Amino acid sequence: MIYTALAHIRDLVNQHFMNEFSAREKAVLSNIVNADGSIPGELQDKIVFFLVSLEEEATLKNNLNRSSNSKADTFAKKPPAIHFRLQLLFCANFMGDNYDEGLAYLSSLIRFFQINRVVQVPNRSGKDPNNTLSSKQQATSTAAQRLSFELCKLDYSELSHLWSAIGAKLMPSVLYKVGMVAFDDLPVSGIIPPIKETKGIT
Repeated sequence: MIYTALAHIRDLVNQHFMNEFSAREKAVLSNIVNADGSIPGELQDKIVFFLVSLEEEATLKNNLNRSSNSKADTFAKKPPAIHFRLQLLFCANFMGDNYDEGLAYLSSLIRFFQINRVVQVPNRSGKDPNNTLSSKQQATSTAAQRLSFELCKLDYSELSHLWSAIGAKLMPSVLYKVGMVAFDDLPVSGIIPPIKETKGIT
């Protein structure tokens, strides 16, 4: 579900950039640095975003461990979904003469999320792109989500600590808190049949 949500955000931002700048594939979901500390060349002149952290939404931990099927009047017994809040960092990786262009894209990104504070992720099959889930897990996953975006403010020390942890030089960037992402790709452990009224013997 995390991959589905982030891929959808990437597609929305790319569509927005296409409409405003007629530019294709300017938003990229990727680490900003390689393991050796270098920046991949294919990320040059891109808005790069990635997952900084995720935390569980504690207020939703006591959900029931079943979901209903309205057509069959049955309940699927499964572990309860885990709800997360994500922190996403969007970086303008534009250097040299293209630095001002990067600021234009970053401003456009902020404007997009100011207008679209809540984004609806459409229903999908929930299939794992690496095909590591069983067919039963894939069939029972749910992907309908409403994602809310909140701009996070960082002071200089927090910003310095964040970029030190990333292992890259400071770039123009914005940090968003995104909620809620439900991790519900869990197998069904049983089916609870409907309760039917029985007529008494007369």
